[in-house]
Amino acid sequence: MSQTHFDNLRDAITSLNAAGAADIATKALEEGVVPVDLITNGIRAGLDIMGERFSTGDCFLPELMLAGRAADAAVAIIEPAMLASGNTAEKLGKVVIATVKDDLHDIGKNIVALMLRSAGFDVIDLGCDKSKEEIFAAAEENNADIVGLSTLMTTCMAVIPEFVELLKAKGVRDKYKVLVGGAPLNPQFAEDSGCDGFAPDASKCVEMAKQLMGIAA
Repeated sequence: MSQTHFDNLRDAITSLNAAGAADIATKALEEGVVPVDLITNGIRAGLDIMGERFSTGDCFLPELMLAGRAADAAVAIIEPAMLASGNTAEKLGKVVIATVKDDLHDIGKNIVALMLRSAGFDVIDLGCDKSKEEIFAAAEENNADIVGLSTLMTTCMAVIPEFVELLKAKGVRDKYKVLVGGAPLNPQFAEDSGCDGFAPDASKCVEMAKQLMGIAA
């Protein structure tokens, strides 16, 4: 049953077992489990547990990083299947996405990028630790429709309103929709920062991106 695969994938991530996570993902796909369900019900569940353990001091950064590697191993197996089953028609829009300056976390951002691609968006993933100037340059170079900004660190949150102010200073604020996400963020922060939207997870991010592009769900 699919739930067994979800539970096993979750447990592989929380036990820091990258090889096991990849094997479980492979078997699940062979048995017809929907790729996006493995992401949302398996990988995300495991990462949520590890994030909670980290916040309560029950695990530390090395364990969190190893859990991220286990998630990456599973995503590497799942990604081709997701993209193969995704929207192959005309692209819905172009998204530049990055984790902001001084933040090296990228697991959640990587999953968001994958799900956006699967939904039919053209995604330019800049990686992590990117300054507002680097993100702006990429948005301009690629003629993006949406800029997605991620952070898991409260100390890096200020980059987001600074990026919005940079767009205003360049006279292009109306050119881009700014969509943000990450554990310390919330809808009020997004609104106060002048962003166009906040998404609490990858699935909601796809929905919000479609809304920002004026695409009916």
